[in-house]
Amino acid sequence: MERRSSVRFVPSEIARMEKLAADRKDQVFDNKFCQKLAEEFNRSVGRAGSKALQATQVQGWFLNKFPASATKPTCVPTASQEKTSASEINVSVSEKRSAASEEKLFPLDTETKDMIPELEDLEFEAKSTKDFAWYDIALFLAHRRNRAGEVEVRVRFEGFGADEDEWVNVKKFIRQRSIPLESSQCKSVVEGDLVLCFREGNEEALHFDAHVLEVQRKQHDIRGCRCVFLVEYDHDQSQERVSLRRLSRRPKYF
Repeated sequence: MERRSSVRFVPSEIARMEKLAADRKDQVFDNKFCQKLAEEFNRSVGRAGSKALQATQVQGWFLNKFPASATKPTCVPTASQEKTSASEINVSVSEKRSAASEEKLFPLDTETKDMIPELEDLEFEAKSTKDFAWYDIALFLAHRRNRAGEVEVRVRFEGFGADEDEWVNVKKFIRQRSIPLESSQCKSVVEGDLVLCFREGNEEALHFDAHVLEVQRKQHDIRGCRCVFLVEYDHDQSQERVSLRRLSRRPKYF
């Protein structure tokens, strides 16, 4: 089954949603409320030229962020959004899985926890072995060791159900979540930088690692940054000229 990338909100949108959750926590899961908020974001300068946000995407963010406060929604997937801590990660006994394709699942032990930063304080993304794209992680479910002795964890991708869960190598394919860039930050992007680039096609819209080859600086206007960035995707070496709105930055650059 092919997946389409879940939406990434920019810091200003996240700040807006966090404030609304603090002020109106009883309303943020309402369908109409999420629809109005999605329309508000779509009218912003930073969303100019981007695909329109949907109410389900906004509602999904609130569900993932505040699962304990939510009631079962009517317009989003019904997969469990229950938040787990590093000491409580277990696989749901109701989840169906093939014994032939999976090893026995275990809660994360102390050794494995030491290899993954504090789950409650940070957000993560994982690289899928199916399409080489990066997806936001909603849950860490279990761990195992592969034949080489390396630790792998089973993850649930944000916005997707249990049928899309994957085993991923902790050391190679899990990292702190990339951060979308805003117009005021474009000057910090230079040739040679590693970025996470949103590639849009006729049949897919996914996030891939890429390196910046060239930057064409342009005067900003009311729409924000107008600079153009030539990037080369790491997984297939293809090149594309993109705008800032399609780039996210690794946290180490901030």
